[in-house]
Amino acid sequence: MQVLSYVLSLLGLASMICASLVKGEKMKTILFLVFCGNVLVATSYLLGGSGINGAAACYLGGLQTLINYFFDSKNKPLPRWLIACYAVAIIVLNIWVAGGVSALGILVIVASLTFILCIGQKSGAKYRFWTLVNMSLWCIYDILSQSYSVLITHIVQLGFALVGMLIHDRKKEITI
Repeated sequence: MQVLSYVLSLLGLASMICASLVKGEKMKTILFLVFCGNVLVATSYLLGGSGINGAAACYLGGLQTLINYFFDSKNKPLPRWLIACYAVAIIVLNIWVAGGVSALGILVIVASLTFILCIGQKSGAKYRFWTLVNMSLWCIYDILSQSYSVLITHIVQLGFALVGMLIHDRKKEITI
């Protein structure tokens, strides 16, 4: 199962790399790639035998991304109540999966909350900025939970978000 975990992580990585390198305003494409990447990485967490919090958060992130995809495809803004539901779902899910509140669980909650900011953007530039923040937090989680197959994915994804910024965003002023 460990080998399959690495394979799924690599496939998730390929999907996320593509998402980080999509130019401009194509959030629909970015969201589809992020959905695929989340499902693959979540499954990798499970097959790797560690990181149940990470898996649960990634599956929830996949669902949130899918919902955002449908809003984006209809050119409709995300309602504030939906974003609030995302945040509550993240907190409840992680406390439930962890069986309480722990330092590692809080880290997953914070990383997952920054993910809401990633997928809620209207441009690739803002998506890449929030991806840097999000991936930094997930790298810390991967180290602490000993989820090394996914750590590789997150480090490389962080690097490609930087590459995407250098290629597409270096002359743009990104307001957060």
